[in-house]
Amino acid sequence: MSTFPQPWISTVSHWQGTNRGPGSLWLHNKTGRLPETADIVIVGAGMMGSALSYFLTRPGAHGEGKRIVCLDAKDCGSGASGRNGGHVGPKTYHKWAQLMEPYPTGIGCSEEESTWVFQNERDNLDLVESIIRTEKLDVDFWRGELLETHHSKEQTETCKRQNAAWMKAREAVGLQPNPDTSFIDDPEEAERLSRFKGVTSVHVRPGGSVHSHKLCSALMRLAIESTASDFSFYSWAPVNGFPAATPSGQRVVKTSRGDILTDRVILCTNAHTPNFFSKDDPLHTHIQPLRGQCALITPPPTYSGDQSFKHTYNMVDEHYLVQTPSGGIVLGGGLRALIRDGKVKFEDSYGAVNDSGDSVEPAQTEHLGSFLRDNFVGWGPEGHGEGLTRTWTGILSTVKDWLPLVGDVPGKTGVSMCAGFAGHGMSRIFAVAQGYSDTLKSGTWDAKLLPRSFELTAERLKRTADWQAEYEAAQRSAGRQVDPRLVFEEDKYPTEPTNMVKGDNGAAVEVKIVMTDLRV
Repeated sequence: MSTFPQPWISTVSHWQGTNRGPGSLWLHNKTGRLPETADIVIVGAGMMGSALSYFLTRPGAHGEGKRIVCLDAKDCGSGASGRNGGHVGPKTYHKWAQLMEPYPTGIGCSEEESTWVFQNERDNLDLVESIIRTEKLDVDFWRGELLETHHSKEQTETCKRQNAAWMKAREAVGLQPNPDTSFIDDPEEAERLSRFKGVTSVHVRPGGSVHSHKLCSALMRLAIESTASDFSFYSWAPVNGFPAATPSGQRVVKTSRGDILTDRVILCTNAHTPNFFSKDDPLHTHIQPLRGQCALITPPPTYSGDQSFKHTYNMVDEHYLVQTPSGGIVLGGGLRALIRDGKVKFEDSYGAVNDSGDSVEPAQTEHLGSFLRDNFVGWGPEGHGEGLTRTWTGILSTVKDWLPLVGDVPGKTGVSMCAGFAGHGMSRIFAVAQGYSDTLKSGTWDAKLLPRSFELTAERLKRTADWQAEYEAAQRSAGRQVDPRLVFEEDKYPTEPTNMVKGDNGAAVEVKIVMTDLRV
């Protein structure tokens, strides 16, 4: 469980370390007096809380004329939102196909609904770009092509088949074929384009990157400066427990610095959501924390200047990278492979909330430090000061059914939630923020803005819990030891390894590898 105030000093990401100027919001209102009342209280000032604050405070929005307060246990963007890979990379055919499979690989989603889920991610990329351009935000935004690399003939054939089916499904719901998406299945051409050794194919699609901490801070500052709403943000104001109900139907948000009486509380708490629910509440286990690790790589001259990366990447074993404007490369992923190979214990990552220097995994640091050198053509020798120059950890969320939970908390009048982004928040948060802001204003759910499968309902929670129980029972009846805690995404490509790992006692453990994307 998360502890605030936390008894450790967190690692500092590349993004956090390069946003210390006057435009940032470190220690904002740390000692300011909290208002006693508010119309809306947003808990959490990560990307979700900042984006929702932005949308609610636009002229004509639901928050116009209202007093809105945003609280965070630490600083704006101090959690996973300021520690991610900076990658806005919409998923397409592969996860589209997975989502339609039965639990635990998927959730038995209909083809139409799965198609709209991933169109929502494309819409999210367009929305991010639109906000940044319209507001003239200096946040190092880049939009171009994302390369997804494949590493065997079997994987290439599977991906080609899924891609064709996905394109057909898009046409069936009235979406046009994507002219900016292509599949290169000539290995020589794929390696020439990607420079990744031995690839068998590459899928090319739209992607983007952004300085995540600058963007998070900029959206929060726009909310603070709004003249349409009475908005305020308070850092270092941890909320103590689930907001209590009053006889009048309002909620009392208790903090270490005083209480706020409010009509609505919106939890934008992602991995820390279990803190607000009792152990017998399904939301206590539906979302769980998972620690990831990223690194900043300073490339040698062979990958600098005109030779620098021209794309963002999704690669083998959930590795991903983005090229920053200053020449550094942010690299993440690989945790699943390290767990599979016994170099990292899954129990040391799943459920972990400590992001201090002690949380940095030596095996993962070594792995991230050698990955580009080992896998990219002509990387070249690294001089002192090149290669891995910074590494950090962050706490993302795992979600049993992989999809965000958006809307009213069942049975809790006046409390709602936008959480559970499963390591994929940058490709969903902005569309969710816009869609939920619209829902609050109109009182109705617009499926064109938010897929219906994102809605938080008691039925959804029960259905997923029942699936989980059935899965565990089936594994036990087959004589397998099950650790139900670990929740990863399983790619299920033909060349992917088994899900069997060794537990603490050396016995094989069947690990449920679904529903989290470590390409944050």
